[in-house]
Amino acid sequence: MNTQTVTIQLPKNIYDHLRDAARAQKRPMKNLLREAVSAGLPLVDDLPIELANEMAALALLNDDALRQKTRLKFSAALQKKMDRLLDKKQAGKLNETGQKDLNVLLTEAERVTLTRAQAAALLTQRGYRLALPNKPVSVVK
Repeated sequence: MNTQTVTIQLPKNIYDHLRDAARAQKRPMKNLLREAVSAGLPLVDDLPIELANEMAALALLNDDALRQKTRLKFSAALQKKMDRLLDKKQAGKLNETGQKDLNVLLTEAERVTLTRAQAAALLTQRGYRLALPNKPVSVVK
């Protein structure tokens, strides 16, 4: 594994918590810290590079911008078109052009869903409580 060394300043309470957890688990602090950093990163390894970059960039947004991202929607018209194409595909009547259109719509639906989820996860990490009704995500501090 190729590694890089990073030096960071931690508040004493976080350092103490990390030290105590390492002692309790009888593990090196560096392993716990590495796992904590890794767990805090967006899971983008299996995504296409453009989508992975978009998800990673969300971490740089301020809270208001993230709230806006949690409200993204896949339009009703696009959803209806996607449903029609999926029905055609299931019936075995989807031509090549329809399949290309369906792939574009599925990619966009995935982008919207992942963006909303990642924005909500980041807001949660920042201390917001998220109410998740059947409506767009609402954010409460």
